[in-house]
Amino acid sequence: MANSETYTENWLDTDDNQDQKAVSTFTVRDGPSFPQYRLVTICLGLLSALLLIVAIVLGVYCNKVSESHLPLYRNLTQISSELEQLRAVQNNVIHAKEEAQRKLHRELTSLHQLEIELQQQTTSVDNFQAQIESLRKEKTQMQSQISSLEVSCGLCLPGWDLLNSTCYYFAISDAIESRSWGEARKECLSYGADLVVVDNWEKQEFINKAIQALRYGSRVWHLTGFWIGLKEEDDTEGTWTWLDGTELTQGYWADGEPNDYRRNEDCAAIYSNYPMRTWDPRKTWNDAPCRNALKWICEMKAKAAQEFKL
Repeated sequence: MANSETYTENWLDTDDNQDQKAVSTFTVRDGPSFPQYRLVTICLGLLSALLLIVAIVLGVYCNKVSESHLPLYRNLTQISSELEQLRAVQNNVIHAKEEAQRKLHRELTSLHQLEIELQQQTTSVDNFQAQIESLRKEKTQMQSQISSLEVSCGLCLPGWDLLNSTCYYFAISDAIESRSWGEARKECLSYGADLVVVDNWEKQEFINKAIQALRYGSRVWHLTGFWIGLKEEDDTEGTWTWLDGTELTQGYWADGEPNDYRRNEDCAAIYSNYPMRTWDPRKTWNDAPCRNALKWICEMKAKAAQEFKL
């Protein structure tokens, strides 16, 4: 049987009742159970050593890991900083883009306005060019008239125009009243002349240009004509004769004329704008009632004009 030792501890009670004593007794056995305690102690020591080693290894490993990841952390920090810079640059680019778009819009608006002004200026230039061309034509016509006056000076009566050896008078003044065919002829005869005989293209062209240059007009187109020395024979319908007795062979009638409307159109007149929309210098004659009040054209030989002045 294993040996045992008995230990006794006495506690003294400090109370008033000092007579009482408490005795505690425990037994420490000496035998086979003691090595088990030592084994446990050794195991705990080994486990503590192992844990210490693991902690040291983990510390070294964490230190190495930290050292290996430190450049990555630094790179990440640098990348973050660069990213912030890029964001700032991006914001600046966006603001610059928006400002450029606003500026572009203003420039496009200004360009559109300039295009409109350019178009207006181009239209004005075209109008000016047309006016210049018209003035040039008028200048040419006036120079032609001046040349004609210079040539006819002393050969024709004042206010008469000379073509070849014949003087022509256009009764176009507002101070001169329009007259019937017979009255117009009397006016011409009073100057020793007669109503014009247009028996060739040269005369027709000359008269057309003259009345176009004079720009005579009226609100009623059929009153813009000029009596000429051509009349239909009373006893022969459809036969037209010049005042010198020559029968008409070449006429410059407007389309559909002479039509002897209502069988009352027996005198011929030349028009500056008939027909109004399809004016043709070879188609300017029209038959009209002889009683109509129109302007007229007289002609006389230059020699006769000299004699008349004498």
